[in-house]
Amino acid sequence: MPRFILPTSRWSSTIFALAEVDRLMRSWEASGEAVSGQCFFCADGLIVRNPGIGSMVRVIAGLVASGEFDGVVRRIADPE
Repeated sequence: MPRFILPTSRWSSTIFALAEVDRLMRSWEASGEAVSGQCFFCADGLIVRNPGIGSMVRVIAGLVASGEFDGVVRRIADPE
């Protein structure tokens, strides 16, 4: 019996809650990192207002529904 492999895609993003960004920036203020906590940056970062998996899932679902998903997260190349 033949096997069919459906095409899939993989996406990448680092999701932070707003409070975690604040916590990191305060920590960096003391350590001197990120211009002494004056900025926050990361590759493929997505910041959500509320913490928790449920909040993150709702944001991702909202991005998909609005058509903004592929502009926010990075698609990972399919393995060769």
